[in-house]
Amino acid sequence: MENVEKRYEAAVENARDAIEELRLAAYAKGFEDARRELMAQAPVEKTAQERRDEIVEQAKADVERLRTNNRLWRTFDITFDINRENRTVEAIAKKVFSRTAFYGTAICAPDDCFNIHIGEAIAIHRALGLEVPDEYLNAPQPTEVRVGDVVKHTDTSEIATVIEDGSWPPLTGAYVYQRDVESARRYARIIDDSRTEVGEWL
Repeated sequence: MENVEKRYEAAVENARDAIEELRLAAYAKGFEDARRELMAQAPVEKTAQERRDEIVEQAKADVERLRTNNRLWRTFDITFDINRENRTVEAIAKKVFSRTAFYGTAICAPDDCFNIHIGEAIAIHRALGLEVPDEYLNAPQPTEVRVGDVVKHTDTSEIATVIEDGSWPPLTGAYVYQRDVESARRYARIIDDSRTEVGEWL
C-alpha cells in the first residue's frame, strides 16, 4: 500500500511539472507568435519628405545611368540648360558626329517646389523618347527645411537661401538661418530644394 501511495504522489508531482512546463511553453509560444505577427505587419508608411528624398536620389542615379550609357555607346552627347528663374530644365541629346539633336523639357508647376535633379530626370527621359516615371511627375512636396534650400516669404515674397545656424553669411544674396525658418515655418515656402549651390538664386 505504501508503494502505491508513493507512486501516486510521484505521478501527481510529475503531472504538476508537466502542467507547469505546458504553461510556460504556451506562454513562450504566444509571445513568439505575437512577435512574429508584429514583425509581419505592413511596413510603416514613409513620410512625404522621406519619399521625396528617395525620388531625388533615384532621379540622380537615373540621369547618371542614362548619360553613362550614352557615353559608352557614343550615341548622344547630353547636356542640360537649367533656368532657375523660369523653373525649367531642358535636356539636349545631340547625336555624336552629327548636327541632329533631340530636346526634352521639364517645367515646374507654379505651386510645386523646383528640384534640378527631378527636372533633369524628366527632361532626359523626354529627350531620349523614354517614358517618364510617374514618381518624377508626382513627387510629394518637401516638408522639412534644410540647409541649402531656397525659401520664399509668403507675405513679403522675399527669397532667401537657408544657411546653417552660426555659419558665416554668403558674400552675396539674401540668406536666412535654419533656426529662424523653422521658428516661422508658416511664413516660409520651400521653392527650391535642389541644394546645389547656396546663392545661385540671387
